[in-house]
Amino acid sequence: MEHKTPLSYHFKHSHIWFDMALLAVMYVVAAYVPLLKIVPLIASLELFSFFCFHLMAKRSRFQLQGFLGGFISSTAVFLQTLNDSKFASSSDRDLLLTLLFALCAMLLECVFIIFFLSEPFTLIFYVPFLTQLLCIVAVIVCLNKNYFLGPLPDKVALADKAAEPEVDIELLNDHPIIWKNVVKFSVIILVLIYSMHVIGNNFGLSILISTLLISLFEAHAILASIMTEWSLSPDNIDLMTVFFVILLGNTLSKSFLVLKGSNLSRKGFFVTVLFGSLAISIGVTLIVSRLMSSP
Repeated sequence: MEHKTPLSYHFKHSHIWFDMALLAVMYVVAAYVPLLKIVPLIASLELFSFFCFHLMAKRSRFQLQGFLGGFISSTAVFLQTLNDSKFASSSDRDLLLTLLFALCAMLLECVFIIFFLSEPFTLIFYVPFLTQLLCIVAVIVCLNKNYFLGPLPDKVALADKAAEPEVDIELLNDHPIIWKNVVKFSVIILVLIYSMHVIGNNFGLSILISTLLISLFEAHAILASIMTEWSLSPDNIDLMTVFFVILLGNTLSKSFLVLKGSNLSRKGFFVTVLFGSLAISIGVTLIVSRLMSSP
């Protein structure tokens, strides 16, 4: 994975300093207008992914590219990895690890969204996402130890694999903050907030049903919109139940992409990991919640 310009080039020109200065101004404005907190949050994620790609991706393995790409769009990583013909010759282990790393990035981004949009700090909010994250990390460790997929290929197979051309996930980020993306994603989230009100008032659908439907397509956006709405009126939303619904929607959509994809043969294994980690996440969260509420 190569970049059009080195990182040092950006620091020698004014555009990166302008972006960071504007980001700082946005944080100040958001302190007075809570509804606008989502704008500096998205810009910060853009800046974070920019530095990750420049500092790590050029020397990274295929799986790490999946992790970095997951910060931009885990769905895009799934679609490319599972359907693009250039990944057809990749081993199941490589494909599984790439998809799992993309999920880790998505869950970490959810944790960052909760941290930024929830006040005061509430530990239980992080438990469902961190629990599923730890489950997936455990599976990644086991895959690297060959506990699930059998022994590594022999030396001949490894030599043939090494001779294959390297492939990259096409998610390069060569500008510090792409403001067009920031504006677009912010508008999407604000529209989602308004749409959920309209759906609930005019069609009688509960917030949970509308959340599930939207999380099938964009888990980050619906989480950010829910957290923004909750910060304005915390008494109207049961956040823990909404979190479970968002994770369920993400699990359903990712499972569908895996089952419809053509490159991965061990589809059942990956779907089992998704639903198993979701079940463990819900169970651990309920146990921790009960322990924290007990005298």
